[in-house]
Amino acid sequence: MNAIRILTRPETNGELVLKNLPVKKDQLLEVIILTQDKPEEDELILSVLEHDPGYAFLRESAEDLYTEADVKETL
Repeated sequence: MNAIRILTRPETNGELVLKNLPVKKDQLLEVIILTQDKPEEDELILSVLEHDPGYAFLRESAEDLYTEADVKETL
């Protein structure tokens, strides 16, 4: 395997477009994305909870156990 290093920035959140690469049509490629900043562990966990379909039930309002009123009552 040959490595091609490209330093680029996404123009849109969550999307990266790569053009003019030295590859041929239908050539099998392995793509690895490395970010230069290290996200906090909490941010990674929240990202998984937000995007993983296995946790979609957490976004349903019927699953909310507590409301803001409940929090104010405990203070």
